[in-house]
Amino acid sequence: MPVPVGIEKESSFFSLSEENTDENYLYTLYGTNRVPTGKTKSSVGYSIFPSGKLELGFLVFSVGYEGMSWDDLYRESVKMDREDDLLLSLEYVRPMVEYDKYGRVSSSTEKAAGFFDTINATLKQSFDKDITVYVHGANSNFYRATAQGAQLFHFTGHKSIILTFSWPSAENLLKYKTDVLHAKKTITAFTKMLDILARRTDARNINIIAYSAGAQVVAPGLASLHEIYPELTSEEILQKLRIGEVYFAAPDTAFQPFVERYLNFRDIVGRTTIALNRNDRILLLSALHNGASRLGRPDVKDLTEKEVLIILGALMSADLDVIDVGASKALQVGGGHDYWYNNPWVSSDLLMLLLFNASPEERGLEPAYNDAGAVLFHFPDNYAEIIPGLLWQQKKMMQQIFRQEEEQ
Repeated sequence: MPVPVGIEKESSFFSLSEENTDENYLYTLYGTNRVPTGKTKSSVGYSIFPSGKLELGFLVFSVGYEGMSWDDLYRESVKMDREDDLLLSLEYVRPMVEYDKYGRVSSSTEKAAGFFDTINATLKQSFDKDITVYVHGANSNFYRATAQGAQLFHFTGHKSIILTFSWPSAENLLKYKTDVLHAKKTITAFTKMLDILARRTDARNINIIAYSAGAQVVAPGLASLHEIYPELTSEEILQKLRIGEVYFAAPDTAFQPFVERYLNFRDIVGRTTIALNRNDRILLLSALHNGASRLGRPDVKDLTEKEVLIILGALMSADLDVIDVGASKALQVGGGHDYWYNNPWVSSDLLMLLLFNASPEERGLEPAYNDAGAVLFHFPDNYAEIIPGLLWQQKKMMQQIFRQEEEQ
């Protein structure tokens, strides 16, 4: 992915780390409900078919060409005008713990304990005390999804724990209906994973990025949590699962049903952010195919008057932020769908949200009002000029908090 704006020597995310020379490897986690194939001692492959199990494990990617030093990788990865793409090679996939669909551990408990102990040891040493779960979109294979998660790890300075949840996409643009069906079959595994991460790790919060059709897993999954824990109040579910930032990037899920689901989960997550583009060509095709506007390209006509008023009220609170990427003229995203990682301004904003849990204003975004009176956030024309200073401020605040926690 292109380097997010503001990542440079003086103000980069990398400077959060005292030591970042870990050769050219990207260490992340994964969860999946795909059927495994071709297991070996050091690796495993995954099919396009959903299973009744959830597997969690470690992933290692190498970056660049053989013999490339860390300094070379850093220099190339932060270039705004990079001549060649940097290749990510999947070196190692190791499943560590397996659960059946009801959540029972069906693999070695000692192995599972070691997996979670490693996560907790990393959290203890890291500036970033959260775990970020990335949920990919349709037409995505295991490699592509986990490579995207690995890039998030790289550009957060190798100091964040990123877990890619790879649901069984059919990996074919012509099999969108299959992806929709598989997404529905994945919801139980996804919610079970959230419960496991909350119970077995010391993460301060569990953040979620849902890209495109990944919203068809995440939104209904979050909405079902009240049914899964009927004996708990909303506050108790929030404390139990510690779900922090939920970011829907170009979400490909029906607009009106999402509103209903949001009303079910808004009080059990820290904050919800929606990045949309009303010119998104992919979501236009999806709307035509599904017969309903998509959350990432919404049509308010799909809502009742009551639902419109509810959403307007939510937008006036600190619990729901909408970033109108397409209306931010300086971005020039056109009909783009992949802007959340392919546009350096949008990816920078997302990283600031994940690392610092900063508000839109603290991240340099400007509020604006649409015709319905909703508060939407835009990128100002001078965003690239102001972001280094904002990054520096947030970094200093984080370092201070980290030192205080160490002293305690």
